[in-house]
Formats: sequence, C-alpha cells, structure tokens
Amino acid sequence: MLFDTVNQLLRARESRKCKFILAYVSRAKTMDSMIIVEASKHKLQMKEVLGTRSIVGNLEGVIFEATLE
Repeated sequence: MLFDTVNQLLRARESRKCKFILAYVSRAKTMDSMIIVEASKHKLQMKEVLGTRSIVGNLEGVIFEATLE
C-alpha cells in the first residue's frame, strides 16, 4: 500500500523532479531487495542515497530515494 500511495502522489505532481525519501532500519538482510522489488512493481525506481548506511544499535539503517520510472 505504501508504494501504491507514493506512485499516486508522484504522478499527481506531474513532475519528474519530485522524489519520495524512504528511511528505515532493516530488521532482515533481505529487506533491501524486497523494497526494491516491491517499488519496481509500482513503477518506482529506488536509489540508495550514498553515504547514508549506518548502524543503529545492532541493525543497519539506510535511506532510499524513489522516483517514477
């Protein structure tokens, strides 16, 4: 539901310059690939923001930018 909403909001803006920023702490190693696959199903391109990976407690945090394909 998240990526469906993001897709609708970005399309409503009718601008390729709009981005959605997703920041999260991964609780499973497969989470990054799952996020990218799910976003792709909703016609979104996910790009990791370089230099944003960091350790939070014993988990890894990361920030992604989502844009329309």
